[in-house]
Amino acid sequence: MYINYDVLNITNGNTKIIDTEFGRMKIEKIEAGRLKIKTGKIIATDPILMYDDESYSERVKPGTYVVNIYVGKTENRKKQTVVSELRINDNEPVKWEMALLKGESSKGFSRDEFMGYEVENGLGCFMDESVMETLDVMDDAELDTYEKSIKDAVKSNEYSCADIVIDKKNGCNIVVFATGWNEGTFPTYYGYDKNNKLSRLVTDFMVVEL
Repeated sequence: MYINYDVLNITNGNTKIIDTEFGRMKIEKIEAGRLKIKTGKIIATDPILMYDDESYSERVKPGTYVVNIYVGKTENRKKQTVVSELRINDNEPVKWEMALLKGESSKGFSRDEFMGYEVENGLGCFMDESVMETLDVMDDAELDTYEKSIKDAVKSNEYSCADIVIDKKNGCNIVVFATGWNEGTFPTYYGYDKNNKLSRLVTDFMVVEL
């Protein structure tokens, strides 16, 4: 199974510089938003493509959780989102596992194999399952407005991220961010603390190679 511990452990806050094939990369932690979780079911996906519309098998307690992005910058290259993180608690993970949908398994994967969500629009996001249900019933005009609001919000932000309320009645939102290489398929991982409690959900945008 593909898993880059050096990248995932950036979320512990101890990594300020990491070596890459493009040179030394400075890492900056940015709070992208605060995600309201109503159902306890989390989806990570391209917010425009929405091809990956199922929630992960792990559930969390309903509440509001911080979403961070860790942005990398090397000399003579633009900023890139290295990882995105939905932080469940502040405990450091001692174990990482691939985040999968119900019924999926990573058993038998080779070192470079993984499952992840597909990105075609250079954007990823975290959302509650209830938000996807809202998006699923939007008509074409509503979806056009939704897509424009996302693109405009991300474009106007220095770090290419945005926190956008989708359901004004219950305050459920979507936290969107640029993906490191724009297009591709990117794996997400569960980080568990020493008490075997889910500490964070992290997507590796594979900017930094193994």
